[in-house]
Amino acid sequence: MKKERNTKQKKVILDALIAMGHPTAQELFDYLHEQNPTLSRATVFRVLSQFAESGHIRKITMTGSDARFDATMKPHAHMLCVNCGTVQDAFVKDFDVALCTDELHGFKIYSAELNYLGCCKNCSGNS
Repeated sequence: MKKERNTKQKKVILDALIAMGHPTAQELFDYLHEQNPTLSRATVFRVLSQFAESGHIRKITMTGSDARFDATMKPHAHMLCVNCGTVQDAFVKDFDVALCTDELHGFKIYSAELNYLGCCKNCSGNS
């Protein structure tokens, strides 16, 4: 089994992800590239993929949005604004009980996601 190295680049990428919330890979690269012009797009995308595969971060796929990444690993849902595209965490009471089961109707469950599509507070005040 290949041991993962902790590099300065990985730390910079993870720190930026935590600061940004739920960026796409491209948004994260754009944000990082301003301060780290030698950091390549391929490195950012590769590290995000490695982090998601190893379970260090969560890759979020939602209808109407590019894949996004989230460093919050506590069970929670996500809300996507269909107007501005922002993604926010939604900590729902009993979420972990409802969606963190290991079997349902004979179906072995490995993971579950709950995503809400709607209009954020900022956009709903503008409509």
